[in-house]
Amino acid sequence: MKTLIDRDKSLEILLERLIMMVGKSNERAEQLHKRILQLEYILLNESPKEPAEKKSFIS
Repeated sequence: MKTLIDRDKSLEILLERLIMMVGKSNERAEQLHKRILQLEYILLNESPKEPAEKKSFIS
């Protein structure tokens, strides 16, 4: 019975850690996306092109 409890606890801990890892990965991806949008904004606004010619780098 003890091994079943240990196994269940180990699986619970593993699941919790995996959920935390996925959450952190999503947070990093969101931060990266925000930085990319900031860079795109800066590049488009500092470009010498006319406003009609400005295009988004991200489709």
